[in-house]
Formats: sequence, C-alpha cells, structure tokens
Amino acid sequence: MSSRVYILLDILENKYAYAHEILSKIDGVVIADTLEGHPNTLVIMEASDRQKLVELMMPVLGSVDHVTEDLHLLVSRAGAPEFCFTGPAVVPAPREKSAVC
Repeated sequence: MSSRVYILLDILENKYAYAHEILSKIDGVVIADTLEGHPNTLVIMEASDRQKLVELMMPVLGSVDHVTEDLHLLVSRAGAPEFCFTGPAVVPAPREKSAVC
C-alpha cells in the first residue's frame, strides 16, 4: 500500500506556470493542478511508505516556498482503504415535472 499526501497551495498570482513547471519535475508528484479560488493549486504525491513520502515532500515545499502564500498538508490515513473510481460518472435520472417546480 502506498502513502499519499495532498498539498494545497496558494501560489502567488502570475507564478502558476513557474510553480507547475517545477512541481511536475519532482519525484513522487503524481498531479499538480490549478484550482479555482483559494487554495489555487493541488499537488498529489505518492511514495511506497511514509518515510519515503516525507523525504520526497521536502524538495516540493522548498522549491515553491518563495512563490507560495499559504499551504495545507493533508496526509492519507495509514491503513485506510483506497477508493478507485474507474466506471462512468453517476448521473441522476431526470425528475418528473411537478406543479411545484
């Protein structure tokens, strides 16, 4: 079972491209994506165990520290089951029209 951390960053405006270029080159980074609002960047990292994850995470934090206003670390719970959604998205059936709507 792999260990995972979600890093939520507030990157300074006009520094997104720079941050994503740096982040995408770092070992262990699975996803670096821009979000709407704040925080404005999501980084997902994976490693074989927690110790390795910590070792990989330090260069990430150091590489974008000078363009980051805020950060939150969300570490996956050890031993928790992983969920993988591979099927189609669930779309609710259309509701019947009523006099209230």
